[in-house]
Amino acid sequence: MMIRPEPRTPHVPERTCVACRRKRPQAELLRLRREGTGWVLEQGRRSGRGAYLCADSPECWTEKRLRRFLRGSAPSVSEALQTRARELDRRALPTPTEG
Repeated sequence: MMIRPEPRTPHVPERTCVACRRKRPQAELLRLRREGTGWVLEQGRRSGRGAYLCADSPECWTEKRLRRFLRGSAPSVSEALQTRARELDRRALPTPTEG
């Protein structure tokens, strides 16, 4: 009698949010990249020193939560995240139709 191996589930990389320390799948997190002058929100390529933040948790985007890890870059990164959230909210709102 032949035993069939169980189907494997695909590997899902996990990362830790630097603000709340929760482990989540990498796809659910935003990536920050280290540049010479500080940390910036990653938009394109994924190279260099990186850190992750919860994408759906504005509590993790506050300057106070980011200060421990990002130090001097915390205010600019927090503002970039808040701006990104406002832009996404604007896109999600239905546009008024002419009638």
